[in-house]
Amino acid sequence: MKNYFMETHHHEWILSNRNGAYALGTGNLINQRKYHGLLIGCDDKFNRLHLVAGMEEKVEWMGESFHLDSNNYSNCIYPEGFLYLVKPWLRPYPTFLYSALPHQDDILIRKELMMDEESNTVLVKYTNLGHHTLHLELFPKLTMNPHHDINAHGSLDFEKFDTFHHNGSDGCGFDAYRPATDARVYCHSRLGSFEPSRHVYYNVYYPWEVTKGYEGVGDQISLFKLQFALKVGESNYILFSDAPIKNPYLMVDRIVKRYEDLPLPLDWPKEPDQDYSLIAGLDYDDSLLYDQEGYLKLLDFMLRDFVTQDDIVAGYPWYGPWGRDTMIVLNALLHNPEFYPFVERVLKKYSHQINEGLIPNAQSESGRDANYDSVDATLWYLILVWKLGKRKQEPAYWKDAIQLCEYILNSIIKNEFYPFEIRKDGLIELKPEFAHATWMDIRQDGRAVTPRDGAPVEINALWFNALCCYEAMCESYHESTGIVYLPKEHLTILKLKVKTSFEKFWMEDYLADRLLGDEQVKQIRPNALLALSLPWPVIEASKMKQVFQRAEDELLTPYGVRTLSPEDPDFHKKYFGKHEQRDLASHNGSTRAWLLGAFCGLALKIYREELDDKALAKKLSGYVQTFRNSIRKGHIASLAEVWDGEDPHFPKGAPAQAASVAALYNIETFIATLLR
Repeated sequence: MKNYFMETHHHEWILSNRNGAYALGTGNLINQRKYHGLLIGCDDKFNRLHLVAGMEEKVEWMGESFHLDSNNYSNCIYPEGFLYLVKPWLRPYPTFLYSALPHQDDILIRKELMMDEESNTVLVKYTNLGHHTLHLELFPKLTMNPHHDINAHGSLDFEKFDTFHHNGSDGCGFDAYRPATDARVYCHSRLGSFEPSRHVYYNVYYPWEVTKGYEGVGDQISLFKLQFALKVGESNYILFSDAPIKNPYLMVDRIVKRYEDLPLPLDWPKEPDQDYSLIAGLDYDDSLLYDQEGYLKLLDFMLRDFVTQDDIVAGYPWYGPWGRDTMIVLNALLHNPEFYPFVERVLKKYSHQINEGLIPNAQSESGRDANYDSVDATLWYLILVWKLGKRKQEPAYWKDAIQLCEYILNSIIKNEFYPFEIRKDGLIELKPEFAHATWMDIRQDGRAVTPRDGAPVEINALWFNALCCYEAMCESYHESTGIVYLPKEHLTILKLKVKTSFEKFWMEDYLADRLLGDEQVKQIRPNALLALSLPWPVIEASKMKQVFQRAEDELLTPYGVRTLSPEDPDFHKKYFGKHEQRDLASHNGSTRAWLLGAFCGLALKIYREELDDKALAKKLSGYVQTFRNSIRKGHIASLAEVWDGEDPHFPKGAPAQAASVAALYNIETFIATLLR
């Protein structure tokens, strides 16, 4: 049990919806980040407001009492609700079982958190699983500010809030409006009554912000007190939303229905204790809590965390949609025909946003402007257009896709708008001021931390594959209509030139990370894996195997693929410190889970003919076993953005990253097909 608590308390749960709203926290419900909270709303432009941080929760019975909640302060944690936590479960939605001290079956309360798929509404459900009637006193803790900000000390003391509350036989609720931030919170409780109770929680401390060099002390405010009683076996449902809750009973039913087909952990307490054995019946041996089928269902649901109405959230909590990440996730969603219309809708949306041949690198989010600082996102986009067409096989689709592809390819060839060009040998070359225009995109003071100027290896493999996709589209149009559509000659010639020129990247047993002129930059990075995992090969199979073997020796970890070989003098072992330090490590050694997709994609190319299906499935399973076991044991609720380059274990960066989950989903989906 000690290992389970260590894992769940240091990992984070996530709830999200189709709008980009979220709720986020740790396994012990102590808010460590300013982004942690019960409800962070989002509008259709991805402007997010942090609305509800949590609740002060006091439980009373027979003259005794304890708190469920905990707040971080700079010198203590108070109250100490985490001590009363018997066990948390992070999936399929966060659930927490509490008891009095010492833990006993007499007093048991189960707390569940869920989110509506369509609206920015969170459900908090309390159920009495013990043997005595419980009385609860709750104070919702409101923040009501932009989610990248916190309320400075004392800023809420005289802040104006417009409030209203009501109590009735069909439930009770309150509305709160903060004019200064134009933030609204609506609350409804099925049981109990609300009464005004204004007080401020001063100097709440967010240690994970402080350790990264950010402001990490802020205030929260409560405007109302809620009181209700729970009989044995009884539940109360509390809703928080950023819009009026017109029919709370229907809303609760809709939210609960969203999760009803998902597997519960094997020891999840469904019913009240009957014979003083509930706590003893929990798993304390860190066993697998889900079978393989349940795990795959959870993984599918994890991927859906990032799906919005018309795009993909790149990661929670601080990302909006990013073009490259969107394409990587759409590629995973193509495994499921249910998502074909969604994929087509997103691709069409991006087609309307093309500017001088490029799709957006990042959409706007919470006041951050959109930008087009990426070449590879557009090339991934063209591959997705082709892949979707293969599944649709509709002549009209191919006709439109060919025209779109020709426009993009010709715009890239003739580009004079962005700082890149097509070299005489056909390769794409990034100028120094565009050295950040790959997925290794971090900049400090306007300069790339990991410069990729010159001809980056994966950009040019993508370039070759985009040209191949175009030819394949023309052929598919011919096959589906009988009408011959010959690829434009200059594009066919360019494709052949690019493949010939790609030989310039070959070293003794690996691919150079980029070319400066014709001089190789001989760093061992995972970009070679990206280049060789694409549909059309750019080098022969024997060389691909050499690249794979070296990457397996120097880059592979149980949590993904390193961004730089430990043998390189620029290698950074740890991802920690202020953002300047973390930026230096991010693409210079840190481990990335999403790169497992390329690693296993290349493994498939190498071993597909050598191994039978069962042996191949076993080999691929070995590469993802750490993540598979972590989810099946209930240790993690999602896959993070980054881990340390040396001895990786606890996640860093964004705690829920779309491309990371998509990579695992891709690999596990393929393994499942091998074992059918």
